[in-house]
Amino acid sequence: MKFGILTGGGDCPGMNAFIRAVVRTAINTKAQTSVWGVVDGWRGLARNDFRRLDKLSVAGLASKGGTILGTQRFPELADDSDIQETIARDLHDHGFDYLFVCGGNGSLKASAIINAILRREKMRTRILFAAGSIDNDVGNKYGSSIGFYSAIDKSLQMLEWIRDTASSHRRVYIIRSMGRESAYLSIFAGIATGAEHVIRPKEQIDIEELASMIEARDKDTRIIISEANPLTLDEIQQQLETIFRRRKIKRDVRTVDMSYFQRGGKAAVTDILRASWLGYRMVRDAFARCDSGFYSAFYTGHAPDAVPLAEVADIEASSSDVPDYLLDFMLALH
Repeated sequence: MKFGILTGGGDCPGMNAFIRAVVRTAINTKAQTSVWGVVDGWRGLARNDFRRLDKLSVAGLASKGGTILGTQRFPELADDSDIQETIARDLHDHGFDYLFVCGGNGSLKASAIINAILRREKMRTRILFAAGSIDNDVGNKYGSSIGFYSAIDKSLQMLEWIRDTASSHRRVYIIRSMGRESAYLSIFAGIATGAEHVIRPKEQIDIEELASMIEARDKDTRIIISEANPLTLDEIQQQLETIFRRRKIKRDVRTVDMSYFQRGGKAAVTDILRASWLGYRMVRDAFARCDSGFYSAFYTGHAPDAVPLAEVADIEASSSDVPDYLLDFMLALH
């Protein structure tokens, strides 16, 4: 059999563990299997840019951050039917039995579109998809995205560093977090570090009330703001400083954008294990000639049935809404 591996969208820790698992499981199961990495994601697939992968080429990758295959944004793919048709035809013509994809919502939608063409034209290639995103916003009712817990780990480390300085100087820190339209990353990071408040993507924040909360505290205050909230770090800082001057509150306000630091670095063990488990499951199913599908897990060993790609791709990416239990959990720990 012939397998392809593609990492798409934003990189995240755990993608390399996924690549390693697919390659090693495939070759260890059937040595004659050929495995090819797609260079630079969907853009590389459109130009047929592949490189052969073997067990040696994925050695030492389990914890390495990013993706050794590379990933480039390719927005044209979303609406250009000619590109979509060409990719489907090329996958078939190059003899790929399965394409293993790890990526975000854009990659999921692309996979569903190309899979529909492949099925309509009765071509050979099947597409197996695993969610890879630090935002945890890809079909997350089925499982957690690869990369999510690594990003929480990075966030916790940075937030603890900030606490040290904030506490030493009795400062207020306004901290920007990634997450796109999803509040999962900012809320989980806030819970883990004990941040005083997390501003969600669509939350209408009462700055006067926020100032009162800060005034009542003895030392440090860390406020995390989700990426999609329209307020900027500077706007919150300026509004707070204006209120502080009026109320004669003696607090310095600083801002930190930790966004891109959340994405990089080594993968957390949770993501290494989950990514490896998903890659293993997908390859075993491929050898059993499974159909295309979306693979998920909430933990290593969790093996729900694969879900049709079209079914998951039709679900809108998680909005700013999070389950009520999570908000109650966060508020109870303040």
